Amino acid sequence: MNKNLYLVFAGVLIAVCLALCAGVWWTTGELRTYREEYEALESDRNNSNELMAQLRLRNNSLNQINRLNIENATAASDFVEFFSQVRQAADSYKVNIVSMTQGSSENILQLQLQGNYYSLAHVFAKWRTMPFASRMTSLKIRRDSTSPESLVEADVIIEAMRSDG
Repeated sequence: MNKNLYLVFAGVLIAVCLALCAGVWWTTGELRTYREEYEALESDRNNSNELMAQLRLRNNSLNQINRLNIENATAASDFVEFFSQVRQAADSYKVNIVSMTQGSSENILQLQLQGNYYSLAHVFAKWRTMPFASRMTSLKIRRDSTSPESLVEADVIIEAMRSDG
């Protein structure tokens, strides 16, 4: 009986050891899975921090550019000069002004332009560098059906900031 007791005790001890080994093996697998998830999340967090830093830098740069454009621009006190500079920009890039009319108020100019698409883009960029504070309130570009493929027509409304003082 003493020998049977030892066998039972040895069997239970072996079963407990096997159970502990199985538990350690299972826990190690779970820990490995959690570590991989943690590393993926840590990588995502680092990437998002980098993106946030880039976004902050971009927003700060845009804010500085906007402040510079507004601070350096002056109000148009002489609208003849404003109209002249609008025409000069179009002429410098060989864009034809089909019609130029004053809008509903004296500081609004309605234009119908015809020219190469890229030349129009250069004219719009040139208008942004005028010494007057202005904005393009409307722009419609369409292909000119009567001309070669490279020509487009544009209806533009540009407004100059008033100088009331």
